[in-house]
Amino acid sequence: MSLALKPHAPEMASPLSAPLELTVGEIHRLSPAQVREAVSTMVAQGRMPLATAICEAALALNPNSEDLLVISCLLAEVLQDWARAEELLIQLVEVQSPNTTAQTWLHLARVARCQNKLDEAWIVLDFAATRFPEDQMIQEELASVNALIEPSIETQMT
Repeated sequence: MSLALKPHAPEMASPLSAPLELTVGEIHRLSPAQVREAVSTMVAQGRMPLATAICEAALALNPNSEDLLVISCLLAEVLQDWARAEELLIQLVEVQSPNTTAQTWLHLARVARCQNKLDEAWIVLDFAATRFPEDQMIQEELASVNALIEPSIETQMT
């Protein structure tokens, strides 16, 4: 039996091609890439609670899927659930290791920064800068975090 997915109504059809009638119980029938696309569409439509439930169900079935970890992390970031985003990014680092991408490190540092964990953000960025010395975004983020940390260090010394 195939999974037939259809929009609610023709006038509400999204230009994106992911399903609109997907339920948590149907997740096991979809590949991680299909779930990623469906969640992306749901986010674009503002259907955050359903997108979150779909991500959680899909991750329960495929906890080491890069597709699912990435979309789940991005969703957590959109929702400003920094603790969950950090947890997912750490899991993604473990899955990608030893080939963790510059983008993964950058997101991990930014999530730490959003939680006001500047020391952790600096450690992540310093490490990422050694792995990806030519990555301009990492260099810019490191400089930005340095600028925030330096006044704090000067204040502590006086």
